[in-house]
Amino acid sequence: MKKIGFLLSGLLVGAFVHSVSAETEGNVYLGLGASSLALDNSRVVGIPTSSPGHSSKMFSGILGYQFNDQWSVDFSLGTDFSSETGTDQALINVYRFFGLNKWKPYVSAGFSDFGVDGATDSSTQQIQGGVGISGDLSHNLELRLGYQVFFDLGDESYTDKALGLSFNWHFRKPKAVAAAQPEPEPESVPQQKEVVDTFELLVQFDFDKSNVKAVYGPQFEEIARVLKESPDISMTIEGHTCWIGTEEYNEGLSQRRANAVKDKFVQDYGVAASRINTVGYGETRPVADNNTLTGRRKNRRAIAVILRPRIVTE
Repeated sequence: MKKIGFLLSGLLVGAFVHSVSAETEGNVYLGLGASSLALDNSRVVGIPTSSPGHSSKMFSGILGYQFNDQWSVDFSLGTDFSSETGTDQALINVYRFFGLNKWKPYVSAGFSDFGVDGATDSSTQQIQGGVGISGDLSHNLELRLGYQVFFDLGDESYTDKALGLSFNWHFRKPKAVAAAQPEPEPESVPQQKEVVDTFELLVQFDFDKSNVKAVYGPQFEEIARVLKESPDISMTIEGHTCWIGTEEYNEGLSQRRANAVKDKFVQDYGVAASRINTVGYGETRPVADNNTLTGRRKNRRAIAVILRPRIVTE
């Protein structure tokens, strides 16, 4: 009963932290973990605790905070349910993730406190380091698989090792898909009608890329011809992304995409830079469902629309 209370207390604290942190930019997560903990053989006399058959089978409750796509920290309480050595464990870990893909490698480091029944030293404090991989199973559910090595801070110099996995539920806010705004209707004047000639450029990009592919050359040639024939008009290039990655990173990526399109007009077609404005909208203006691969591909884009008004008499 004491061990079950040990786990439940951590989960209750997690629920409280989530309630007070729901409005922050990052997100709180709660998790359940399982690991095989191979204790140093010198910890318990007469039991080879580092062998698979005598390792501690740990189950733990996890409370964490994800700051962004690169950093998170969590606190976990674990207890041994194998009845081999009666181990309890409290850990604080900091994680550094790499990349923006669905599956990301990571490194971890932290501090832990061990309590081992029947050990030569029943309570020890350690520092630990580890490696692993993290994957998003859904928008909220994450799987982590990792390996850690624990180094004793006392005189005994114990070295313990653990291989474990955890399922973490992230309290992330759903990302709303904004409806595309319709183009404004051209205004009319008495006895005359204003006609708008629209020339639209659409460039799509690979994931996390901002280079313009050669396949879009004919579109660039057509837009450049229009600009040269009408030196009094200008255009704005808009950059967009899908929702993978942080909002801050996507805003910068969308701006780089818009700038890449502008640079091609300026460098390859001789259009004056002063006639082209650029703006990056990040992930805020999707045109397709970000929950699908096809939709995310459509949202990784840059567009440029030139409106050339002319007046005709009816």
